[in-house]
Amino acid sequence: MALLSNDEMIDVNKPDYTYYYETITHDNYEIKLGVLDLGDDEFELVINMKLNNDSFFVSPNEKRDFKGKLSVTYDDTNHLTFMEEMVEIPNAVEEMDPHVFMDGDVKVVRKQTRYVQKVKRNTTEDFNTSANLQFVIEPSCTLEKIPLIIVNQGGYLKYRLRGC
Repeated sequence: MALLSNDEMIDVNKPDYTYYYETITHDNYEIKLGVLDLGDDEFELVINMKLNNDSFFVSPNEKRDFKGKLSVTYDDTNHLTFMEEMVEIPNAVEEMDPHVFMDGDVKVVRKQTRYVQKVKRNTTEDFNTSANLQFVIEPSCTLEKIPLIIVNQGGYLKYRLRGC
């Protein structure tokens, strides 16, 4: 568990007090999973995406329906209430892409971006809830499927990689 260093922060003028529990490292990206406790059983689930080797992906805020745009799905649970839509910080930039499958302006992510999902914990009991992060990393055009888990244990909410 660690905080981000100053050079990892998206906005160095605004400290990030998110506790990062897991780091997923790949040649084309690094993902840190964390939780920010807002108080009153409200939390932000955080996915911090750092891209390497000129990699990019389609933003979840892209209006058109691309199978490969970033998405996070959560299993149904009574233990958490998802309070609002996932927020992208900073917002993706729209670019012209002449590729036959894109054919026009597309919101793509090319730099470090944080995704925040605000939730309310509805119980103090221990629980696990599964989630899945999915996106196509370009230009290699590979589908990434990353199994995640939200764990509430001993009063602490954690966001982690779901393993075998």
